[in-house]
Amino acid sequence: MIPESISLIDRQLLINQSRILSIIGDEKERELCEKRIEILEKGYTGLYPKVFNNLYEEVPLSVYNEISDIMKMYSRINDSIRLLPESDKELLDLASLEFEGFDQDSGMHYYMMSYLVDRMDEHGDYKGRELKSHKSGSLIKYNRMLAVYFGYEKAKKQQYSAQDLQKFIDEVKTIVLDTQL
Repeated sequence: MIPESISLIDRQLLINQSRILSIIGDEKERELCEKRIEILEKGYTGLYPKVFNNLYEEVPLSVYNEISDIMKMYSRINDSIRLLPESDKELLDLASLEFEGFDQDSGMHYYMMSYLVDRMDEHGDYKGRELKSHKSGSLIKYNRMLAVYFGYEKAKKQQYSAQDLQKFIDEVKTIVLDTQL
């Protein structure tokens, strides 16, 4: 978030940093720093976005924790599916449990997940996969599934049976029913 106001002390610190950067930078960097210095010296609050143009809004820890929980849940679900006999897999609507990525309404989730997969090499199963959902409500789906997951975690369930997976499927199906009402 770009500040609407900056204290005099903070402005002076930013000005000093910009002066140092203008000395050690190339011509382009020097011009940019000089503009920032002027904006900060004169307190042109409407131009603060030009001073802070390369900063993003912080991603709350809650978003990271939610993604982490979702990925743990999917890891457990996918491992359990791999261990199921084919006859059990055929009876379940496993497609409804697929990870769909994150939709536009959960932008921070999408960008955090992309960073974790592409830059931090976490959640390798999703490397190269589409992480942006083209369906709205993917986060609603995951949160409903997490309710089931947390119940299994509390019971210390390490692997899910076909009946356990069916509970996830049932939760997902209730979302469809809720939207039709």
